[in-house]
Amino acid sequence: MQDHSVESIPEEAKAVGRPRYLGEMSRQEPDESDDWHTHDFGQLISAASGSMYVGTPDRVLLLSAAMAVWIPPDTEHWLRYNSNNLMIYVDVNRNEAAKLGLDCRIVAMTHLLGTLFAATMPECSDTRGTRHNVALYTLLRHEVLAARNVPLSLTLPKDERVRGFAQAALDDPGNVQSVEVWLANAPASRKTIERVFIAETGMPPSRWLRHARILHAVSLLAAGQKVTTVAFDMGYESSSAFSYMFRQTLGVSPREFLRNRPFAAT
Repeated sequence: MQDHSVESIPEEAKAVGRPRYLGEMSRQEPDESDDWHTHDFGQLISAASGSMYVGTPDRVLLLSAAMAVWIPPDTEHWLRYNSNNLMIYVDVNRNEAAKLGLDCRIVAMTHLLGTLFAATMPECSDTRGTRHNVALYTLLRHEVLAARNVPLSLTLPKDERVRGFAQAALDDPGNVQSVEVWLANAPASRKTIERVFIAETGMPPSRWLRHARILHAVSLLAAGQKVTTVAFDMGYESSSAFSYMFRQTLGVSPREFLRNRPFAAT
């Protein structure tokens, strides 16, 4: 019988302290939130059900079961949970986090990526040998790096003349009847407001508001609400008008989004 005891263990497996990947699952109450904080490790977050918002100093990202969020170490962020939440957190040590990138990302969740997230749970990893874990974690890293980016984030303007309007629309976009009503009390001309939005977010106010509605709509759909209900909550007069806006932004209809997990790799 061949003696495998002399085989070398990969250096990454010899690291002491926090494991490369360490998963846990947690359920939060609707509207529960975590204020601004940082970690000395990276974090991958996915949703087994429900959705949540992740805020960074310059962006707000939406997470649902169709995607995962990457938060690098030392990144200031806050979390706000919606309804029907069961979240999967995978802590990533600094050495491994450096290989996953320095910027927050929202990536497509695939069946393989979901399986690899589950493989980081202690009850799974503790039953495997070192080389087995090393191989799975290396595959997990490659899958995260190769995952498709998902356009479900918004840049928040920093200019005080418009930041409050942006935050109000993000909190309740269905309450904004139109861009004109939304910005009616802005302390600057409409032309100036347009210029500030484009300079700081890359979008004119009308497009920014549309994306805010999409983020909110996806969170409601992920919570199990019907398309027609979400359409009316977003201020649309019909589900067809809402579906058109949804498709224009994400490339799929709301029902296709829910049925087919469209961001998954094909």
